[in-house]
Amino acid sequence: MKEVLKKLMILGAVVVWAIIASACAKPPKAQLTVSKNQIKQGESVSVEWKTQNAKEILLNGKKVGTNGTEVYTPTDSTTYEIIGRSGKKEAKDTKSVQVEVLPAGPTITLNSDPGAISVGGKATLRWSSQRADKVDIPGLGTFGPSGETSISPIQSTTYTATAKGPGGEASASARVTVTGDPTKIIEPPANPNNPNSQAEARFKATVRSIFFDFDKSDLRDDAKSTLDKNAQFLTTTGNNTIVFRIEGNCDPRGSEEYNLALGDKRANTAKTYLVGKGVDPSRMDVISNGKRNSRGTSEGDPTTIPSWANDRRADFIYVRGGETLRTEPPATAPADNK
Repeated sequence: MKEVLKKLMILGAVVVWAIIASACAKPPKAQLTVSKNQIKQGESVSVEWKTQNAKEILLNGKKVGTNGTEVYTPTDSTTYEIIGRSGKKEAKDTKSVQVEVLPAGPTITLNSDPGAISVGGKATLRWSSQRADKVDIPGLGTFGPSGETSISPIQSTTYTATAKGPGGEASASARVTVTGDPTKIIEPPANPNNPNSQAEARFKATVRSIFFDFDKSDLRDDAKSTLDKNAQFLTTTGNNTIVFRIEGNCDPRGSEEYNLALGDKRANTAKTYLVGKGVDPSRMDVISNGKRNSRGTSEGDPTTIPSWANDRRADFIYVRGGETLRTEPPATAPADNK
């Protein structure tokens, strides 16, 4: 009996000591920090925690060490919580990370109609995009989300259109196959006995080429002045039936495909300007020579041949039409009858 009482007294003392020790133990501490409070969807955030006097530590329900760091890439706004426990006591800390959800990325389709042409022929490049603000086609320019443009490459070319929007970028490509010999698009010299030979001579003596800045297809002031004079000639009686071709050219820098597209853009820019000055668009055809006719090896200026500055131009080639202008003899004054 004495032994039983002795054991009970010892057990009671242990329990009392445990209660006293628990009451006197230091409370747990927990601290949580995040590297960013706000991120965009797809970005990562670093979550760091520190604890003291804790026997069990949980980060969003997952057991972790006393101190540590984790990197997360949340898809939605998320609250992170660290809990440190010691017996019935616990400490916690929370931090929220706001995630900016980006809109869905754009999509785009691109096709050529037709997909194959003979050299000197035309095709229409058409594109359609979703969730895009603009579409870039190297060498042709920047366009709206959907549209079309006329092209006339002199060799097989792959065009790439890139749709750009708040959600990112997307690209699509279309290839135009060109058959035939590019040299055969040049018209043969006029026959001196042809009644149009006089019109051709006037055309060659008056209509001048225009020049462009590097990697540009917009018109400089000097180009506009030249086009104004060209338009004045082309809209006068005797010349207003001349059919001609505008050929876009580039310097040798850049890829074949890029320069073919840029040359086409330059030729069409000149055509658009002339249309605005009253020249009937049905009288004009456009082609791109790309860098096929380039001869320059350095910049120079447009009047220097060869030079890159001279290579970057749009030429005007007489095709047919025009009238022979006749100079009427001066009228003879009537005799003075006396």
